[in-house]
Amino acid sequence: MPDRAVLLGRSVLFSLFSKRLGAGGLAAVGLYTDGVCVARVRRDGIKKPIVDAYEFCPWAGEEEAKVLSRLAARHQLKRVRCTTVLDLDEYKLIPTDAPDVRPDELRAALRWRLKDLIEFHVNDAAIDAFELPKDNRGGQVRSMFAVVAKNGTIQARADRLCAAGVNLDVIDIPELAQRNLAALAPEDAAGVAFLALTETGGLITITKQTELYFSRSLDIGARALGPHDGNDAPERLILEIQRSLDYFDSHFRQPPIGHLLLDPETAVVPGLMERFASSLNIKVAAFDVGSLLEWRSERPKTARLPVVGAALREEIVAL
Repeated sequence: MPDRAVLLGRSVLFSLFSKRLGAGGLAAVGLYTDGVCVARVRRDGIKKPIVDAYEFCPWAGEEEAKVLSRLAARHQLKRVRCTTVLDLDEYKLIPTDAPDVRPDELRAALRWRLKDLIEFHVNDAAIDAFELPKDNRGGQVRSMFAVVAKNGTIQARADRLCAAGVNLDVIDIPELAQRNLAALAPEDAAGVAFLALTETGGLITITKQTELYFSRSLDIGARALGPHDGNDAPERLILEIQRSLDYFDSHFRQPPIGHLLLDPETAVVPGLMERFASSLNIKVAAFDVGSLLEWRSERPKTARLPVVGAALREEIVAL
């Protein structure tokens, strides 16, 4: 499954991209408010990707640099290619038509086009892009998602991980990590929606045959779905999912999406799957972490799946 995600912040991280140490797959490092997560995944042309290692380590009041360094040493992250995933609020994903320029001019053309669409000076931006499927909207114009982050954000993440002994090779985004997970499910052959919620927000993506067609970030998280009088969060979430499905139906020449997968941590929100099943004309199921991945390490009860999805990456550099 080739990944058209371009390597974010190449100007910032360029010295890292020549490194190719070891052949043990890709390791992903996820930084969270409560701790750090490492997942190491190996594909090797086999049917099921193998999770060779998975560990979540809470900060527990300890200095973060020490926790990171200890985890990097334990999983030998100096000797494998590593990635990390930005938080949803650390970048913008902007749909745009692909500029009609040579490949070597694409980044500069995007920078000029996006300069009025971001809230900071374009000279301070790290910009990359990946294409939408070619049959998007039935037209001849190529469409892209531009990924824009502050150079300072990219540099701070790189400095933090490299100082801990992480061989950082690429920085990825949650939409593509989630796409990598959805691509493992048999439902992806005909097209599938995937919903993952954090405590305070969420992300819905629509993919088909490993291609990302649509994504929408949400301001409704699992915390808002708890039972209390007058809570309309479940209805608002259902409306957001339906709007996403309707957008896909109206903008792409594809059959309607028939399946919705939920991140396992989202699926355990009391009553949520039942409400989706009764309100949406779509089949609803939890993403099956156990059958779609082979776990050589002990499988956690609740995995931080964006980190596993990032470690599933197979990239083709496009910019």
